[in-house]
Parts: sequence; C-alpha cells; structure tokens
Amino acid sequence: MADTRKTVIVMAGSVAVTGAIVVLVFSLAGWAYRHREITMHDRRLRTAVEAHPTIAQISQGILAEAGNRALPTPSSEEELRRLVAEYPRGEAEQILAKRRRWRDVRVFDARAVVYFLYFDETGTLQDYELASR
Repeated sequence: MADTRKTVIVMAGSVAVTGAIVVLVFSLAGWAYRHREITMHDRRLRTAVEAHPTIAQISQGILAEAGNRALPTPSSEEELRRLVAEYPRGEAEQILAKRRRWRDVRVFDARAVVYFLYFDETGTLQDYELASR
C-alpha cells in the first residue's frame, strides 16, 4: 500500500514537472518568435530611414508584401491616440511626440506590427515607430 502511494506521488510529481517544462518551453518560444518579428521590422524600417524614400516609394514597397495594408491617416492627435491605444505594445507618447515633430504621418498594418512612418515637408521618410498587439 505504501509502495503504491509512493508510486502515485512520484508519477503525479513527474507529470506536473513535465507539464511545467512544456508550458515554459512554449512560452519562451512564443516570446522569441514575437521578439524576432519585431526586430526584423525594426531593422527593415531603420534601413529605410537611412535611404530617405518618398511617401510613394515606401508605400509601394510596404504594400507590395502580401497581407500589408495602409490604415487611414489620423487627422488629429486624438484620433492618433485612439489608434495607438489599440496596440498596447506601442510607445504612445513617442508616437505622439514624433507626430508633433514631423509634417506627415502614414500608418501601415504589416500583419502583426503597425508602422507609424514620419515624413518631412519634402515628403521623405525621416523617422518611424512600431506598435503591436
């Protein structure tokens, strides 16, 4: 009887530890995937800013990728604030501060990430911010 009880306790403990390890592995894998995706988009936009493309050029490049779409450009700071609120992994204050600094902003949904692109008075890309859900 004591051996059976000991065996059940050991098996239950083993199942619990294995389950915890599986949950940990999947959690870390999900985090790593999201981090890699954000890093990839960040690197892509950083490279684009260095090239200073026009609104038309960057829009054409972004929209050429399947699944990407342009979002309506917020006409006021309040509309921009509401849009940013939909993406909790976005730096709202940075997005708004850059909006105040640059003449134009364009917003693109690139699947899991939203691009906020900032253009100067000549229509060339000067800065960006990323947000995600």
